[in-house]
Amino acid sequence: MTDESDLPPDDLPEEELTAPPTEQEIQADKARAALARVLASDEFVSSPRLADFLRFVVEATLGGRADAIKGYTIAVEALGRPTSFDPQTDPIVRVEATRLRRALERYYTSAGPDETLEIVIPKGVYVPRFVPRGNGDTAGQPGAPDGEALPYQIPPGPPPVAARTRGRLAWVAAAVIAAGALVWGTVQLTDTNRAGPIASLLGLEGANSASEIADRMGMPQLEVRPFEVSGTNGFSAGEVHAFEVRLRDAMARFDFVDVMSSGEDGSARQCRGNPPRSVFSLTGLAEAHEGGTFSLLVRLTDRCGGTIIWSTAFEDLRRGADFPASEHRVVRDIASAVMQSYGVLPTRARAQARADAPGSGFGCIAQSFAVIRNEDGTTAEQARTCLDQWVTRDSGFGTLHAVKAMLMLDEAQRASDRPLDPALLDQMEREAELATDLSPNSAYAAKVLASVEFFRGERDAAFAAGDRALALNPLDYDVAATVGTIMIGLGKPEQGEAVLTFARNHGAARTALQDAYLGIAAFMREDEIAATGLLPTLQAHPSAQSRIALALTLHVLGRPEEERDVVARLARDTPGGAAGVSRLVHHLLPVPDSFARIMGALEAAGLPQLADASRG
Repeated sequence: MTDESDLPPDDLPEEELTAPPTEQEIQADKARAALARVLASDEFVSSPRLADFLRFVVEATLGGRADAIKGYTIAVEALGRPTSFDPQTDPIVRVEATRLRRALERYYTSAGPDETLEIVIPKGVYVPRFVPRGNGDTAGQPGAPDGEALPYQIPPGPPPVAARTRGRLAWVAAAVIAAGALVWGTVQLTDTNRAGPIASLLGLEGANSASEIADRMGMPQLEVRPFEVSGTNGFSAGEVHAFEVRLRDAMARFDFVDVMSSGEDGSARQCRGNPPRSVFSLTGLAEAHEGGTFSLLVRLTDRCGGTIIWSTAFEDLRRGADFPASEHRVVRDIASAVMQSYGVLPTRARAQARADAPGSGFGCIAQSFAVIRNEDGTTAEQARTCLDQWVTRDSGFGTLHAVKAMLMLDEAQRASDRPLDPALLDQMEREAELATDLSPNSAYAAKVLASVEFFRGERDAAFAAGDRALALNPLDYDVAATVGTIMIGLGKPEQGEAVLTFARNHGAARTALQDAYLGIAAFMREDEIAATGLLPTLQAHPSAQSRIALALTLHVLGRPEEERDVVARLARDTPGGAAGVSRLVHHLLPVPDSFARIMGALEAAGLPQLADASRG
């Protein structure tokens, strides 16, 4: 109990109740003021990556976390690299540290006498030092010879709230956090066919249950069967049952497949139904070993064909405290291989639908995917006609509206020879909004809405829809890859590159368009290393988008003759000429400042300038 005599008297003046700032706090304030002046300079304003690097190491030092300033933490927390970053193979931190040192040297070379404190990043380390300059009152500090850096020893504590207001890794963090909170816990999913306000206005709510519509459309089925256990060592079926539960919950988050509840048996009769449906089952066998480890064999079977179409083995899985990590590894790897848009199950189901039930609802979806991916045998007109018929018949199924919006978006993105029809854009947006309203838990629908809003240049709406798509299914790395390209296109090259690279490293299908966006990001960041790595890939793709990115990477690498040659071929081969190129650039980067920057570089390399203000 506190003695009342220890408390200050009630009539003590307020200013005497407030302790004066310590010398360390004064020095920390001066260091933050020096940081603010550096970050406000033209060089750092135009180079967000250097600004983020410097801000991170200074605030970590002033916050008492100098021991956390390592190559890995700088890469992940400041430079937007994925958590899988390997400093031994990726030199990004060393390269940026060299650029940062040079930028600081240039700043202080031209700094006036009022700049009394210099921020220095010594060679060989990343922890900053704060060096007195000129006649500043920080000179002659105890223990620091004249001109030598004296690191401030600030007690550990959080930096000011204003120190880091940016959300560099918000998108990656959203995926990671959601993976922990949504996938590994017990999840109660709401009915994906529950109608929202738009559907209510159209009178579509409660038309049918999701399972009834899935039956009618011929959506593929998946059952996750109970896993078997082999071996002893106290390994129980209850432990293995956790994998079954987690897998079922994770699979249910993916679109275009009807995941059955526990105990529900997938019937092979569906293979011969009207319409016929693909039916798959996922089974597993766990075998316990000495030392608290176990292995797991997993198989995916096509029940209609009676064949095993995919299998994999996991070794050295751990029990006890490491069991959650084993769960995470298994569920992530299986979902990536089996359920991604190019995964084993969707690819096989779409092929079967196109062959056996092309007129079914899922057959129309399969046709649309074939058009979007330039697969032979289906025209855009055929896919649109099929979708329109099913949307008229089952207008309450959100997935159909999402696919229709995506097909319309694909058509709009390809149109470089003519201006876009505003009516088409409005219809596309309505379809995408209706899809998310009818299927509020669909990551695919949210991704389509993000793509449509991005294409229309609606920055905030695109970010919000992309964020929701990541949260709805953190294991759908194809969704994450799309969100990454959207971020690059909206003027967030570092964040977008981080999300896109993270997604590709974890199983997302790699596309030429993604490579084009990575090339654009390298240009926007003036990253010669990234541009060098992308050059062969971009040279191998003949598309106009790839050529745009190729010209930009050549610009970064200082190869003007090759850049001019690429731009000349681009203007010659693109429908609509320079105006067509301008439209394609606008499709890639609908934000005005990013668009203007890219067009300026292309025009400087020989692309004819357009007379009108809209530039195509």
